[in-house]
Amino acid sequence: MNPTQTERLRRAHQRLTDAVAALTTSEGWQRMLTVAARFHHYSPHNVLLIGVQRPDATHVAGYRTWQSLGRQVRKGERGIAIIAPDTSRTDTRTTDGATSESPAELIGDDGKRVLRGYRVTHVFDISQTEGEPLPAVGPQLLTGGAPAGLWDALAGQLSAAGFALRDGDCAPANGVTDFLARTVTVCDDLPPAQRVKTLAHELAHVLLHDPAVRPAELDRGRAEVEAESVAYLVAHAHGLDSNDYTAPYVAGWAGGATGVLLATAERVMGAADRILAGAPPVGPATTAARTLTRQPGADRVADRRRSAATQPVRRSPSLAVER
Repeated sequence: MNPTQTERLRRAHQRLTDAVAALTTSEGWQRMLTVAARFHHYSPHNVLLIGVQRPDATHVAGYRTWQSLGRQVRKGERGIAIIAPDTSRTDTRTTDGATSESPAELIGDDGKRVLRGYRVTHVFDISQTEGEPLPAVGPQLLTGGAPAGLWDALAGQLSAAGFALRDGDCAPANGVTDFLARTVTVCDDLPPAQRVKTLAHELAHVLLHDPAVRPAELDRGRAEVEAESVAYLVAHAHGLDSNDYTAPYVAGWAGGATGVLLATAERVMGAADRILAGAPPVGPATTAARTLTRQPGADRVADRRRSAATQPVRRSPSLAVER
């Protein structure tokens, strides 16, 4: 590794580490985690019920949950009916020996809840509420053009590694690497800057996480931290600022622990150096690739992907996915 290149990569990696540390200790990040914890993960049946009744629903929660998040369901809004477990009890003895209906949980002799059945309850979409905006700390898609020559250089390295590059729709992921089929798919409806960053991410998976070379102890979270950190260093070397995407993405997969970044630093910088050796920047670095104006369709894509970008996905070990 060229000594000058090594130092540049170390400085860039340290900037990423500092950005993740600043993000995960901020009030905004903590509020985002609080919000995420209060949203239920609905069963497939309830997902279908929500979709049928309100196809445009994005964030769904109960009346009191919305109140706890600083939002209020608007008067007159019609709830979305879902099925919920019924743990209420109808024969509760009071202190004077009488019985009364109580919403308290039914507790068995062993102190655990006893499921009595199911009931219909109602939830509301965020569009039916008003009040404090929900925090948006998740990855923000890059916009604008890609650095000159970078896409072709990365695609060439992918081909040399024995992988076929495909365009397609892999939403909510931005890109997918299939080690069994030896293919990499990058979503074709992304802005060019995001597409080339995603390609760098998937190329990092190819170099570092092929089952034949992947360390046995490497889990999914660390693999994503490595791949996205490599993509950040490659993008940075070409003058492409991906901090607004990479810092939240890495923070989410690292669980807010910057130690994961430090533990993977050598592997990350080694892979980035290998990629840059075959994809050197063309001319002076430029930051013009990232603009304030989204290309047509980019807002739609961003809304579709942003909320899930930092959440783990259960995938086959043969797949590597950038969310």
